[in-house]
Amino acid sequence: MTRHLFAGLLMSTAMYCTPAWAAPAAAEGANTAADSALNDSTDDRDTIVVTGARPRTESSAGTKSAAPIAETPQSISVISSADIADLGIANLNQALRFVAGVTTEQRGSSAEVYDQFKLRGFDAPQFLDGLKLIDGAGYLSPQIDVSRLDRIEIVKGPASVLYGQSGPGGLVALTSKLPLDQDFYGAVAGTYGTYDLYRVDADVGGSAGSSVHWRVYGSVNGAHTQQTFSARERQTISGAVTIDLDHATKLTLLGAYSHDPQNGSYGVFPASGTLLANPNGQLPTTRDFGEPGNTFKRDQVAGTYIFNHDFGSGWSFRAAGRFQRATSQLGIVYAAGPLADAASNPNSTLYNRASYATRERGTSWVFDNQVRGSFETGALRHDVLFGVDYQTGDAYEASAFGSGTALNGYAPVYGTMPVPKGPETVPDSFGVDILRPHQKQTGLYAQDQISVGGLRVLLSGRQDWAETRATEAAAPEKSDRFTYRAGILYKTAFGLAPYASYSTSFEPQNAVVIRSDGTLGAARPSLGKQLEFGAKYAVPGTSILVTGAWFHINQTNVVTYNPITFVGLQGGEVRSEGFEVEANAPLPHDFNARLAFSRQKVRTVKDTANPATVGYGILGVGRGGTTFNLEWAPHTGDLEGFAIGGSVRQVDSISASSTSAVSTPGFTVFDALARYNLGKLSPRLDGLALSVNAANIFDKKYVTTCYLDYQWCWYGNRRTVQGTISYKW
Repeated sequence: MTRHLFAGLLMSTAMYCTPAWAAPAAAEGANTAADSALNDSTDDRDTIVVTGARPRTESSAGTKSAAPIAETPQSISVISSADIADLGIANLNQALRFVAGVTTEQRGSSAEVYDQFKLRGFDAPQFLDGLKLIDGAGYLSPQIDVSRLDRIEIVKGPASVLYGQSGPGGLVALTSKLPLDQDFYGAVAGTYGTYDLYRVDADVGGSAGSSVHWRVYGSVNGAHTQQTFSARERQTISGAVTIDLDHATKLTLLGAYSHDPQNGSYGVFPASGTLLANPNGQLPTTRDFGEPGNTFKRDQVAGTYIFNHDFGSGWSFRAAGRFQRATSQLGIVYAAGPLADAASNPNSTLYNRASYATRERGTSWVFDNQVRGSFETGALRHDVLFGVDYQTGDAYEASAFGSGTALNGYAPVYGTMPVPKGPETVPDSFGVDILRPHQKQTGLYAQDQISVGGLRVLLSGRQDWAETRATEAAAPEKSDRFTYRAGILYKTAFGLAPYASYSTSFEPQNAVVIRSDGTLGAARPSLGKQLEFGAKYAVPGTSILVTGAWFHINQTNVVTYNPITFVGLQGGEVRSEGFEVEANAPLPHDFNARLAFSRQKVRTVKDTANPATVGYGILGVGRGGTTFNLEWAPHTGDLEGFAIGGSVRQVDSISASSTSAVSTPGFTVFDALARYNLGKLSPRLDGLALSVNAANIFDKKYVTTCYLDYQWCWYGNRRTVQGTISYKW
């Protein structure tokens, strides 16, 4: 369960309300002063979102400093909190549907307890406010509710040079909502929709004098799900205060708590009757192969500090740190894969089931300290960054896997077995396994962004020292690694900026392998390297941005397993190669468009444990896809304040087997939205808005992914509709 989250630093303090996620270009311009964001009469923003106004054309995640995307020699995508609100997005997986190179919703509609996706073919770590979110031992992974987010930035390709442990495909950087420099502001929204979906979000903040700014926000949300017994429920609250210690020094303190009494069941479907034909027909998308008592509970608590000091003359210091603790409890009965008696009954309707339960906790400390500044050497301008970071994580997992009763998938009878309430009650288990993994890392990094005329040169280097202990019985792995990045970009007078970059990564692996001397030990870190060529085109005088990139990635030291003995060996290699295009453009007559297109080929090129995988794809990794969004939001006339739009999401085939060319078929679904600012009807209704979002409006039935190695599949989400009423002051 590798899933991590990063968040870029919030760099401005302003508030605005924005229409669709394909917002007008003028709204995303560089002028982000609070007054202009609130009062700009040419920027008619309707969605009720309180947020820091930052240009969509700017990113801080790629270089750890605010920089135009069009001048950064690396692929970066941005999703704002206004995008999240306007599209009715419930989780990170849904947000990433609209980013090129991402294979989202790895387990479809029946496993939303995690944000599982692949970026350029690889698992991507996640960071929050520049600090890594560290997973637990097995099934415990942090999940950040979208109500907490001001911004999502996706950095594509290796990023270890600034962040340390990171996959070769890139990372996802999340930014928390921080206090704004306003006397008093707020927003509240209520949503109801398909599967009894409910959501109440609130966000309020203000100033206590001239030097203290505060903000409190939270959400109560939940729903039944597409499967019969699954449901999700969450209550989360966050608070932040920023203190201006003097004119050059600020301290921000954040606290967050999230309680998930239930968060889906992490269920699966058998391959027979979904992707594979069954004589009895196709299984319904509502079928549940678990039991009514299936449960997954999780609690998360975190405290963060962010300290900033401006020394003047272009030099500043930033220090950030976070403590996080999470606990979870899982008990589930699930489909174990193949038919129970297929050999003796070709028309069988009985499916094998199994059960498991875990009890987990995880604690982590993460710190990052940076000094940045600028100076000139002749005609060259240098923007430099020096940093040191440290992270440590400890986890505990008690788990057990056992048997389950068979289930008739076409006429199910439930209640034939109890759901295990803990590892100790799993039937026919081999005992309770205890894991206490530990990891820590220290890194030193430096970066120089060199500018002269239209030329941009980016040079970065980092030295890491890491230690990983997968189990107490296996020897720990201690490693040190130097990673680096070199990029060059040239910005022409007419807005075109071709670029090239080379970058490397390393990522410790929480796995036990047989070493060359025959002993058991923690795996060495996997290594990645990427060559990327691309071009970015920013139309002068507008916020139109078009980017394209070709990439070639190699990952080595991959842990693979013998399919018979299940022994882990470290000799795998994966290659990813592809092409991506993204575009954001305001169009004439108040239309706004956004496009994301990708094609990629991800293959195993070496596997010492199971050579049969060589030449075939990686489970759950797609060939790419195309998303296109179009919205019409008139800014004048009788329909001012109204918006209507839609999107088409085409997903190409996704690899379903590691030892054959079998893939799930591609699919295409359509979404729609409508929104109206009631303040355009009457000044007394100012701040009040109504919106409707519909996903998969033609109710297409499709399979998202399959792991035929295990005879598992997952259905995608059927049609969902939700309505929201919101008020902002």
